Amino acid sequence: MVKMISIREIMIPVSEYSVIPEQALVGEAIDQLKKSFHRDERGGLVGHRSLLVTNKTGELVGIVTLRNILKAVLTKHDLPDHYLWIYSVNDSGASMPVKGVMRAAKIAFVDIEDDLYKVIDLFLAKKVNSLPVLEKGKPVGIIRTIDVFEIIGMLL
Repeated sequence: MVKMISIREIMIPVSEYSVIPEQALVGEAIDQLKKSFHRDERGGLVGHRSLLVTNKTGELVGIVTLRNILKAVLTKHDLPDHYLWIYSVNDSGASMPVKGVMRAAKIAFVDIEDDLYKVIDLFLAKKVNSLPVLEKGKPVGIIRTIDVFEIIGMLL
């Protein structure tokens, strides 16, 4: 029988992940995410795809993803049926508070003691690619679909 890998073994510890206060602006979130990006040995861009969001007392209140930021900064315009749709920059997007675009932590998170099957179930049920990991109610890390995919063969 294959030993079940724990969330702790594959999550990214909160100390190694980007965190931003909820009152920060979307523009600041963009800058912080950009700082996490770098080129790998093949020239591909890698980095964090989300930020953990904390309140004034340091408690986890949400997560803001690249998709949340795109929704804040870009606006969909409907065109005639023979066109696809395009996006244009929304001037107020970058000056919006992160709190207004984040996904609340209570919507989707896992406990450090949960198993990977619960993680996968939440990824699918909540249609998210990352989940904050809590231990006794405090954030200890983040687990992403790519982290689980890396060990998918062991789960089959």
